Amino acid sequence: MIAYLRGICQAVDDDALVIDVHGVGYLVYVAEPDRLRHQRGHDAELLVHTEVREDAILLYGFSSTGARELFRALLSVPGVGPKAALAMLSAMEPAQLSAAISGGRVADLTRAKGIGKKTAETIIVKLRDRLPILPGVPGAAVAAPLPGGHPLQGDLISALLNLGYRQQAAEAAAHQVLTDQPQAALEQALRAALALLRRPTIAV
Repeated sequence: MIAYLRGICQAVDDDALVIDVHGVGYLVYVAEPDRLRHQRGHDAELLVHTEVREDAILLYGFSSTGARELFRALLSVPGVGPKAALAMLSAMEPAQLSAAISGGRVADLTRAKGIGKKTAETIIVKLRDRLPILPGVPGAAVAAPLPGGHPLQGDLISALLNLGYRQQAAEAAAHQVLTDQPQAALEQALRAALALLRRPTIAV
C-alpha cells in the first residue's frame, strides 16, 4: 500500500496530478484545493489513500492527515464513493466539512457536486458522532500529541498505521525518530521509523 509520495509534479489534470517519483509517474486523484496548490515542475508532497479494485489500483492524495482521514470516513458511508468524497473536500476545507457534518447542516453538504439531500442526511447520521480528528473543530477528538508537539508527528503516525503497524508502536517510533531527528522531512522520518520498527525493541 502506498501511504505517501514525494516527487515532482509532472502534470495537472482536471481532477488529478501526475507525480514523478524517481522516474515513476503516479496518477493521484485530488480535491480541488490540492490541485490548485500544485504546479507542473514543482515539488509535490502528498499523503495517499490507496484504493484496490479488481481492475485497478487508484491513488487519492491529500495535503493533510485530517483531509485523508475525513475522506476515509466518508467512504464508510453507504452510497459515498471516492468521487463524491473528493467533491465534498473540493467544496469545503476539511475543518468546514467536519463542522457541517457535526452541526447537521444539510444545506452546506449539498453544495458539493453530486451530493443530494438524502446522501447528505445519511452522512450526518453515520458520521456525526464519529468524525475523524481534526484540529480546530469543536467536538472533534484530536490525537494526543507526542511530547514536544512536532508538526510531522500526526502525518508520520498515520503513514505507519497505513503500513500496518499498531498505534502504540507507531507513536513510539515517531516520538523517537522526531526527537532524534527534529529537522527531518517526512520521507526521511518515515524511513527512519521503519528501520526502527524492524528492530526487536519496539513491538509491532
